Amino acid sequence: MPRLTGDIPASRRLRVGMVGGGQGAYFASLHRAAMRLANRFDIVAGVFSSSPEKSREAGLALGVTDERSYVSVPAMAAAEAARSDSVDAVIVVTPNHLHFEACRAFLEVGIAVICDKPLVHKEEEALELIRLAERNNTFFALTYTYLGYPMVRDARSRIRAGEVGEVRFLFVEYLLEWLAPGVEHLSASLAWRGDPAKAGPTSVVGDIGTHAFNLLEFLSGQRCTALSAKLSTQVKDWALDDNCVAQLEFDGGAEGLLWASFAAPGHRNGLRFRVVGSEATLEWSQESPETLRFAPVDGAERIYRRGQRDNAAQTLTFTSLPAGCSEGYLEALAVLYTDFADALCAGTHWREATTVPLPDIYEGLRGVELSTVCVESSKARTWIRFPSPKGRTDIS
Repeated sequence: MPRLTGDIPASRRLRVGMVGGGQGAYFASLHRAAMRLANRFDIVAGVFSSSPEKSREAGLALGVTDERSYVSVPAMAAAEAARSDSVDAVIVVTPNHLHFEACRAFLEVGIAVICDKPLVHKEEEALELIRLAERNNTFFALTYTYLGYPMVRDARSRIRAGEVGEVRFLFVEYLLEWLAPGVEHLSASLAWRGDPAKAGPTSVVGDIGTHAFNLLEFLSGQRCTALSAKLSTQVKDWALDDNCVAQLEFDGGAEGLLWASFAAPGHRNGLRFRVVGSEATLEWSQESPETLRFAPVDGAERIYRRGQRDNAAQTLTFTSLPAGCSEGYLEALAVLYTDFADALCAGTHWREATTVPLPDIYEGLRGVELSTVCVESSKARTWIRFPSPKGRTDIS
């Protein structure tokens, strides 16, 4: 059944709340558009802004009743936990520095959470959220959007099937140009990413480096064990890092390289990976997401296209439109939200409800640790051991 267009027979609809996402919020509207595509969610509650006026405006626009348009996160958590028709999950789309308090409030009353990345700023905050989530096996997922692209999942299937042979090298770059013109051109919705109090100890790593890192571990099934990183600031008056180059080592023997930048002209959303094995190389680019390049040793390269019969069998289950009708970022996020819906409907068995592992709270912790280790390595100019995975470690 096509993932986003298979609307018969009906699937259970989920009641959700949202924290953040009022007028002027950068990504929240994309989350809502993806949820509409997934066709599994109804927003029935929320604290949409710290401004009561903006929150009320958003609630009215989204059809939320006055009694469920709350003035604060604690008020929402207490009231929703007491309702017989409580929300099934809460989606947190605030700036980074507000994630911890919001996530903690809902986990404490046993309400499932979907949080934008990065999870939090500090490892101790992440571990506190893990403790609360584990107490009741509460669903908790991160919106690592790029895991929803069908051809990313196709690459993962081919790597796991041994088509590239032994994985020897993993390369990922995530390059953006939005900071290249300088800080004076930034909108308010982007400027906070350079404020250490709001963005955390690192800017480029916490924001887009976590996406890139998560992608490598998802594709390969290997876990990073050590890294050597150099953070730098290329743009005048930017208070945090805007460039990161990190060399990586993995537990399966692969070596890796991660490059992330906010100031790379010509790269609108330049996420791409290359997986080099003993028998072939796989390449994919987010700006050309419909194709996957497969180049074997001493043979003609092949271009796999989304929706064709030669896709890995599992890939076709994540495809909605016919081949040649492009699926992009919103569809990828919607695929991820559809996975979340299936998992939420599975109750206590939510971890086993999907054919591809969910980016859960433990993956969120990996992102927090990535930022911490990169900062330490860059300051010391040395290799730093990456913490061993906690909790669920199987990402195969």
